[in-house]
Amino acid sequence: MLTIEVELLGGRYAATAHNDRNRAEWPPHPARFFSALVAALHDNDPVDDTEREALLWLEQQAPPSLDVDLNVNEVVGRRRVLDVYVPVNDISLIEKPLRDIEESLRKARAAVVTLAGMSTTQENDKELKKANKTVEKEEKKLAALLAEQHAVEEKPSATDLATAVALLPDRRTRQMRTFPVVLPPRPCFAFRWASDAPATLKNALDTLCQRVTRLGHSSSLVRCVIVEHPVTPTLVPDDDGETVLRTVGQGQLHRLEAEFARHQGVEMRVLPAIPKRYGPPPEERKSVSPARSVFSDDWIVFERVGGARPMASRGTDLSRALRDALLEQNGARTLPGSLSGHRQDGGPADDIHVAFVALPFVGHEHADGSVQGCAIVMPRRFAPSDRETLLRLVAAWEENRAVDGDTTVELAGGTLPPVRLTRVDLSAKTSLHPETWCRSARRFVTATPVALDRNPGNLRSNQLGTAHRASIEARWAVPN
Repeated sequence: MLTIEVELLGGRYAATAHNDRNRAEWPPHPARFFSALVAALHDNDPVDDTEREALLWLEQQAPPSLDVDLNVNEVVGRRRVLDVYVPVNDISLIEKPLRDIEESLRKARAAVVTLAGMSTTQENDKELKKANKTVEKEEKKLAALLAEQHAVEEKPSATDLATAVALLPDRRTRQMRTFPVVLPPRPCFAFRWASDAPATLKNALDTLCQRVTRLGHSSSLVRCVIVEHPVTPTLVPDDDGETVLRTVGQGQLHRLEAEFARHQGVEMRVLPAIPKRYGPPPEERKSVSPARSVFSDDWIVFERVGGARPMASRGTDLSRALRDALLEQNGARTLPGSLSGHRQDGGPADDIHVAFVALPFVGHEHADGSVQGCAIVMPRRFAPSDRETLLRLVAAWEENRAVDGDTTVELAGGTLPPVRLTRVDLSAKTSLHPETWCRSARRFVTATPVALDRNPGNLRSNQLGTAHRASIEARWAVPN
C-alpha cells in the first residue's frame, strides 16, 4: 500500500468548498491533493520524466482511503466566515491590448497542449508546429508590450499620473472575498492507496511530496511525506456512503495541464474531478442499513448555457422535452422498460425506470426559481446493459444535435425559445450537484411548484412588508 501523510503546519486548513463559497472543504478531497502534486511537478523546469510517470501511475489507481479526523462541525472546528474586501490586482494589467494578447497566448498554449496529447500524424504535426510558432509570436508581443509599460516616462501625462496613483493599495478598487478555514482537532491526515508504487516511482512521488508546501489557500502550509507505518482509515470508498469527495481518474494530469494552458491562472475554472461517495469502514457501519432512495447518485447532468430561461413551473416541460429528444435518437427500436418507462404492450413499466428531472435554483436567499439545468437520474438497481444503451443515446443526441458543444431542446407550446444545454461532469452551480438533492436529513422540503387557488400578492415586491404579507398568504393557501 502507498500512504502519504499530510501535516497542517499551522493547525489550519484553508480551502473553499467547491459548491459553497462560504464553507470550508473538509475532509480534504483527493483531487485537490493530486493537483498540488501536479503543481509541484511543474515547479521544476524542465519537468522530470520519472515524476511525471509517477503521477500517471497514481491517477490510474482506485480512489484512496482517508485517515482523517471527522470531529469537525459548525460549532467546533470551523472558523466563522466573514466578508473581507481586498484590493484588486494592478489595474494597468487590464488594459485592452494586454488583455487581447494574453487571451491569444492562452488559446495558443491550450492548442499546443491539446495537439501534443493527440496521436502523431502528418496533419497533427503540422498543426502543432503552427501552434508553437503562434505561442512564440504572442510571447514576443507580450514582452514588448510589458517593456513599453515599464519604461520610465520623463514627462508623464495626466493620465499616466492618475494610473500610477490608482496603483497604491489604499486607492485600488476592493472586491469581496471569503476565507473559510477548518481547525481540526488532529492536524494530520493521510491518503492511502490499495496498491504500492514501484520503487523508482515511489521515490519520485516522495520527491514531489517534499516540494508540496501548501494545500488549498496559500496560507494553508503543509508537510507531505510517504510513510511506511500502517494507518487506520476513517473514510473508505463506498457507493452507499453519505460523503462525496472529488477524486481523479485516468487522464487527470493531461486535463489539468490543458486547463492551465487555457486559463493561465487568470480565468475562472472548475477543477476536473470524478465525484465518489465515501463512508466509514465496514467494521464501523451500523448493522441496520439506513433507508435509502430507489434512485442512485449516478446522474447525467445538463447545464443551461443559453436560450430560454424557464422557471421551475416549466420544469416538467423541459424534462419531457429532454426525454423526447433522447427517445427520438432510438428510432423505431424497442427500448427496455427501465429507459422508456413502458412495457412492450404500452403499459407502465413494472420496475423502476430512469427519471428526467429539472434542477431549479432554490434554497438560497437570492434564489429565483429559474431552472439551471436538468438531469437523467438512474435507478440504484440499473442493469449495466441498460446504462450503456442510455449513454449511447446521449452520445448520439450530442453528435447529431450539438453545435459548438451545445444541444438544444424546445419546450411544448412554443411560447419560449429553445433551451441550450451542455453536458457537464461537475458544474460550479450548486443546483446541479446530486448531493444538493440527495443526502440524509430529518426535515424535508419540496422544490416542486405549487398552484394556488388565489393570488397571494406580490411575492417579489421591494416595498416593506408587501412580500412578507404575500408569503404568509401563500402559506395559508397551500393545503396541508
